[in-house]
Amino acid sequence: MHKSQKILAGIFLGGILLGGIGTGVALVEYSSLAYGGEKEIGQENLVVQELDYTFDPMQEKIRIIRGYQDRDAMVETDRSVPEGTVRYVVTYNKRTIRPTLSFWEDSPEEEEPGETDKESEEKQAHKVMCLQMETDYIGNDFGLMMENKDRILADLKEKKISSYHVAYVTDVRILVNPQTISSIQGRSREHDSDYGSTSDAQSGF
Repeated sequence: MHKSQKILAGIFLGGILLGGIGTGVALVEYSSLAYGGEKEIGQENLVVQELDYTFDPMQEKIRIIRGYQDRDAMVETDRSVPEGTVRYVVTYNKRTIRPTLSFWEDSPEEEEPGETDKESEEKQAHKVMCLQMETDYIGNDFGLMMENKDRILADLKEKKISSYHVAYVTDVRILVNPQTISSIQGRSREHDSDYGSTSDAQSGF
């Protein structure tokens, strides 16, 4: 019995020693890896699509509602866009999301103190339509990562480790005709009350 206990103790200590060696080797390998930076998965699936919303400038004003995907998009003027049209030019990964436009009528603005009858009439002469780009998720991030496993393994063989992220929406432009830019109101998620902050980046002239 005493002899068998020594054998078992030897096996136990040997296991600890081998485990320690394995951990040491793993730490040495990990510490030798260099950071390869950020890499985007799905660039080969990027497409550009135009989404148009038409309106009557004589009766409507458009309030742009920005979300996460188009938070940095600026309203630009472009003569190739028909009058009475808001055009979203969206670059996105066709395997992960599908962009759409949603719209609804905004609640009438309340009369402000000191507002004249003429100002009130002008405000009520146009209905305000809210316009927002939305995205429907249709992809499988895990599947995309598995499809790119060879790329990830190749980096590891070169002793590099990178930060991978899947491409969704990579660029959004909002275009309107110069003749109808006055009908556009801009609003961002960070500045909900900034209805007149649309930036007129002149293009297409």
